[in-house]
Amino acid sequence: MTKYFIILALIFLAWCPWLTKDEALGLVDAKVAALQQSNPNLCAMFINRDSIRKVPFGYTEKVSYDCTIADTEYGVSQSTNIVFITFYKELLGVPNKTVARNP
Repeated sequence: MTKYFIILALIFLAWCPWLTKDEALGLVDAKVAALQQSNPNLCAMFINRDSIRKVPFGYTEKVSYDCTIADTEYGVSQSTNIVFITFYKELLGVPNKTVARNP
């Protein structure tokens, strides 16, 4: 009986009906804004709002960063990370590249 309860709990967590698409988008927006506000050397980040996908245990979304905007000499060309928004409303894989500084 216990193993069936565990299986049902895992299925429920994978489905995560309490986390909506709009709420997941808001979590990514808030995290990116907080990162950019707290670190002035952070590269520019862009959220691809059309890339959000429902996956087991949460959502995924693409977040791109471009360091050439703030640092044309040492900047990194644009790159993309896939961010995972977990069922417990945490974000994994948010890019946090900083602008390179000349020593």
